[in-house]
Amino acid sequence: MIDTVLEVRDVNLAFKGKRGVLDVIAGQPARDVNALNGVSLKLKRGETLGIVGESGCGKSTLARCIVRLHEPNSGQIRFHDKNVFAASERHDRAYNRRVQMMFQDPYSSLNPRMTTAQILKEALLVHNMCEEMEVADRLANLMDLVQLPHDALGKYPHEFSGGQRQRIAIARALAVEPEVLIADELVSALDVSVQAQIVNLLLELQERLGLTILFVAHDLRLVRHVSNRVAVIYLGRIVEIGDAETLFATPSHPYSQALLSAAPSLDPDDKGKKIHLEGELPSPLDIPSGCPFHVRCRHKTPKCTTDLPILRPLEGRGEVACHHAHEI
Repeated sequence: MIDTVLEVRDVNLAFKGKRGVLDVIAGQPARDVNALNGVSLKLKRGETLGIVGESGCGKSTLARCIVRLHEPNSGQIRFHDKNVFAASERHDRAYNRRVQMMFQDPYSSLNPRMTTAQILKEALLVHNMCEEMEVADRLANLMDLVQLPHDALGKYPHEFSGGQRQRIAIARALAVEPEVLIADELVSALDVSVQAQIVNLLLELQERLGLTILFVAHDLRLVRHVSNRVAVIYLGRIVEIGDAETLFATPSHPYSQALLSAAPSLDPDDKGKKIHLEGELPSPLDIPSGCPFHVRCRHKTPKCTTDLPILRPLEGRGEVACHHAHEI
């Protein structure tokens, strides 16, 4: 039986909005930005779960909630069946060590005034990973893990390329021996050739160290390559989740179909088969009633405008939040 390492249960998060000029004139209060709207998923031991969706759909916000950079307004995030935001767990630094996040921009996430050795040493000592006398050996081992020369320890972040900085970010995450890695757009700022190197390194480390990975990205081909399962997010809500190969081969939700249809293809026969979405992406300040996707969906019915669909298992597929998934 595969263990569930981390579970997100009906998480909602709204950010306080700012009052615009028209709001002030009309005497209206500031409206909240609804970033996450009832997100639920399970992360299983040793797997890579890909999270995909348009910009602004809530992918990075979900990742930041999981590592406790944001606190949800409601819902739970459970790690080994313990609520990480419960009063008894809120200040438990063991969770911070066991669930590590790697950010999109490695330059802004690394202290420019610290050498690589100082960055990694800080992580080791803050979490009491080893004695002072053992630090040098641990640093050398980390350099070997991420395939960087040992002389990189004496250099500053600005002396490295983007790919090398991302390797240092990975080394910092691995320094505290985590169980779960959250990769938030890990390679989107890198050249394609460097992306392949970093992703392959991550997969090697996962197999070697038994890591569980939540992989947030907008590059669908990359997500398909690295993920065992994939979750599709639209306006802060998961609309489809399932096995990666099945979802990419036969997506069930109209949004998933349109999203995958938009991915570049080398097949010349794909011309003219793109699914074009109607209308614009609704504002998270004013999410439509019923199914949030109905304003852009070519399969919508009156029921879609009033009733919110929930994730339901679809035979031979994963789970889909659509009233008409069977017919589609």
